[in-house]
Amino acid sequence: MSRSEARATWASLRRLGLVNWPTESGDRVVPVDPGFALLRALRRQQDLAQRSLEKSRQMHEVLETLLEVYLPATGSSQSRVEVTSVSTVDEMVQALYDVTDSARSTLRTAYAESALPVRLRRRLGPLRQRMFDRGIRIRSIRLRRDSVSPGSYDTFSRLAAQSVDLRLASVIPLNMLIVDSDFAVLSSSAGEPGTQLTIHSPVLVNAFAAVFEHTWRGATPFSPDGERSPSGLSHEQRTLAQLLADGMKDEAIARTLGVSPRTVSRLIADLMQQLGATSRFAAGVRAAQHGLLATDRPRHADPPHDPDPGP
Repeated sequence: MSRSEARATWASLRRLGLVNWPTESGDRVVPVDPGFALLRALRRQQDLAQRSLEKSRQMHEVLETLLEVYLPATGSSQSRVEVTSVSTVDEMVQALYDVTDSARSTLRTAYAESALPVRLRRRLGPLRQRMFDRGIRIRSIRLRRDSVSPGSYDTFSRLAAQSVDLRLASVIPLNMLIVDSDFAVLSSSAGEPGTQLTIHSPVLVNAFAAVFEHTWRGATPFSPDGERSPSGLSHEQRTLAQLLADGMKDEAIARTLGVSPRTVSRLIADLMQQLGATSRFAAGVRAAQHGLLATDRPRHADPPHDPDPGP
């Protein structure tokens, strides 16, 4: 490989987020797990979509004002982007029923159990039944750590028995409900009233649908008989367990996986809960006992002698 080819290769790896470049002269290049690099890129895309949503909302207000003042004849025309915020649980319920009543074929949901108020969760059962009666296919993603709670586990088992296509993920980047490709309902992580948005815009809804599909591909199907067994660890969790078994510190794990130390702490807590371990080292040992450790661990690599980091 020529010098120019080597520079281009390193620049490409950095652009893809597959390496963490050294910040000091004594550091080395650390490879990033491709799954984490993809998740990080997806989160950047999610941030862009959210900023786009806010800009669309502002532009919508500007257009409505200008149309009302300068073009009264067309001021009542409907914009292609409709964003509605709700402020109470009753409004949330009504918004969900209004949106799902328009469903034609599919309903996709992704949320943590704690993301929705209790009153709202109790109303979801009749709503799902209405969807089943109309032949609507329901796919749902829930947090894997919730499956260890007896109450949530029983709920998941009932959903699976009702033919809900249910999968569990370690991380849910956005709490959402998507109807076909037309509507989306977004909720904050805290599930507080006033933070839920109903969106009607094919362009924006497709962006959120892409977040759902990526999370869906990385999630594991829920099995009422075997979900409590640690054998369902994802590649991400097996990699983390291997690093813990090797005795790596949080900062080193964060550099290896390409995430923040805070994210590493959350992932470790989830892993310990799923494995039933009381310490980080015990989590790695238990994963090894079950033969769950990753076999393709990332290895450290030295940078070239004359790297060209580029702009």
